Amino acid sequence: MNKPKNKPKPKGKVPSLIGGKNGRPKRVAVGKESKCYRCKAIFQKGQTCVAIPQTGYSFSTAKRVCDECFQSILEQTDKDLEEIRKL
Repeated sequence: MNKPKNKPKPKGKVPSLIGGKNGRPKRVAVGKESKCYRCKAIFQKGQTCVAIPQTGYSFSTAKRVCDECFQSILEQTDKDLEEIRKL
């Protein structure tokens, strides 16, 4: 993946994969140019990204994230799991 020189920093709280209406993430090939929903990095056609499905809606949709944002989501999920283990 080619990294843009001035990639914007994601704003807001880092989401977790625990709870909510998130399905199982998977790596997908981009069919048309799109953006990471967290940092707005541009995905070119044919590039891969991680798609996090949003379940429980009348139609299915997936939020696409770059590898860097997905790593921060996984770190937040690990922190949430540690908190749950303390219960």
